[in-house]
Amino acid sequence: MGILFALAKALEARDDDTASHSLNVTKYAMLLGQQLGLDEEEMRILGQGAMLHDLGKIGIPDEILKKPGILDEFEFERIKEHPRLTSEILAPLETSNYYSSIARSHHERWDGNGYPDGLNGENIPLLARIVAVADAWDAMTTNRVYRLGMSEKMALKILEKEKDWGQWDPYLIEEFIKIIRKESSSSYSLFEKAI
Repeated sequence: MGILFALAKALEARDDDTASHSLNVTKYAMLLGQQLGLDEEEMRILGQGAMLHDLGKIGIPDEILKKPGILDEFEFERIKEHPRLTSEILAPLETSNYYSSIARSHHERWDGNGYPDGLNGENIPLLARIVAVADAWDAMTTNRVYRLGMSEKMALKILEKEKDWGQWDPYLIEEFIKIIRKESSSSYSLFEKAI
């Protein structure tokens, strides 16, 4: 656990944006894991794997990682190396199999068009599929150096559309949408009580 925490701190020291993204992804992944009824050990692995899923970005140059515009083909290929880099960084750890599979596979797609290995469907580890949904949600709804975050309403529309088009596990998307709608209505209720 100490080494994993040290790696998370190294990521935070390297890039605040990636560190805060990792915290958000961990939060959403844990909510989805809870919704799915994962056991305590699976939840622990999910949380730690989600926190470290983008660790490989420490190997991506700042001019690419923090570029305010659209990445060119070469730059995008470099960004696509981060799942592999993460699994290589984690490989020496005794428990690396759990975390490496999450990190390596969180950009795989349900339809097989993801990277780095072109896995599809249930060939993608479940915990990686959970992190992929959480990762996409945070990427869509938070500000990035190259664009402003979109509204929850717009992001939900994208999730609904992609559920049928194959980017993510359709069942996980359905369950995640339930969480977001519940969280939004709870927040709205709290807001109403405050005014």
